[in-house]
Amino acid sequence: MARLRLTVCLPAEAADDIEGALDEALAPFYLDTSDNPVDRQLWDWRTITGGCDGSGFAVASGHENDPGLLHDASWDDGTPCPNAPGICAGGPRALLDFSRPLAASERAVAESWDLWHRLSAVHPPALPLADFLDRWWNDPTAYPDDRWGDGMFADYRSQPLIHAYLGHPHSLGMESLGFPNPSEHPVIDYDGDRDAYIREFTRSSPPDTNVLTLDGWWVETDGNALHATCDPDLCPHEGPLPGAWPGSEPYLASLPGDTILVRLRCHA
Repeated sequence: MARLRLTVCLPAEAADDIEGALDEALAPFYLDTSDNPVDRQLWDWRTITGGCDGSGFAVASGHENDPGLLHDASWDDGTPCPNAPGICAGGPRALLDFSRPLAASERAVAESWDLWHRLSAVHPPALPLADFLDRWWNDPTAYPDDRWGDGMFADYRSQPLIHAYLGHPHSLGMESLGFPNPSEHPVIDYDGDRDAYIREFTRSSPPDTNVLTLDGWWVETDGNALHATCDPDLCPHEGPLPGAWPGSEPYLASLPGDTILVRLRCHA
């Protein structure tokens, strides 16, 4: 079992009940439904995502505050996840910008930089993670019985600046606070400028997601397609044209403007 990215295409009328429309569209592919053929049991958990981390969609100029844009689901602790500037987790296709494939990733990385510098202006400077690691390794009285560094990492994160930054959805979560190789978030000790940071940490390609089409085809990144109403071994229908895949962006960009696109992270 693994996690996957999925873009669900919904008709315009789904705008009144996105969650209900997602439930209906995805039901034929649900893993825990015995009525679904085994080969069509593709997911058992999902969440709307992409508006914070740049894996969603770039918003077309002038539509950044449109109420039809979708946001990520809240974190498990209830922390809301507002879209990063110029990015969203979905919405009507006409509000989305497909002209620059890496625009969403660039904007998310830029926001992670800007967030750090905004917070640095209002919080006291923080000690680097390296200082805490040095104490953990070399001072036996600093963190006794802290075999996995839980106390040490907690102290590091408790600094107001670090707590505010790493606890914000727009920080992108690029740090690794855990053994065997703990690392600082790259923006914290970055010695280049903003433009260099954006160039270095922008994704090299747009997210290549599975797609659930308007007419019920689950199309995987390799072009393999399963129909929502058919046993995979007996389906008589012709699937989407293979020219749209690999790479889902050209297909999504070609859809009618009122089609609602929703980016999900699923467990499969």
